[in-house]
Amino acid sequence: MAITVNLWSDKAGEIKRFLEKYYEKDIKMDDDVEQLIYVYEKPLEAVDLISVVMDNKDKYRLSLCIQVDSHDIHPVTAENHNDIIKGMFCLYYKEPEDSAQN
Repeated sequence: MAITVNLWSDKAGEIKRFLEKYYEKDIKMDDDVEQLIYVYEKPLEAVDLISVVMDNKDKYRLSLCIQVDSHDIHPVTAENHNDIIKGMFCLYYKEPEDSAQN
């Protein structure tokens, strides 16, 4: 299973500015990029990005949606992001097997 994260903004340079702050380094990207799509093959790796976007809604003019495999696209909002993240953990988190219990 994969999670596709779609990040977009109508403000020039906003995605680049956000990513540079998120990764704490310069990002080689044109300022006119309005949309970024990234596919996470390990779905829980998307949680950090989703959380940071939602935690910084007051600083950046960004919109975000996710898609599981080829199913419906779901907007991620301030109202539903906690439920989306909780749902992702319920679906994809697996307890590590304790090898000492053999």
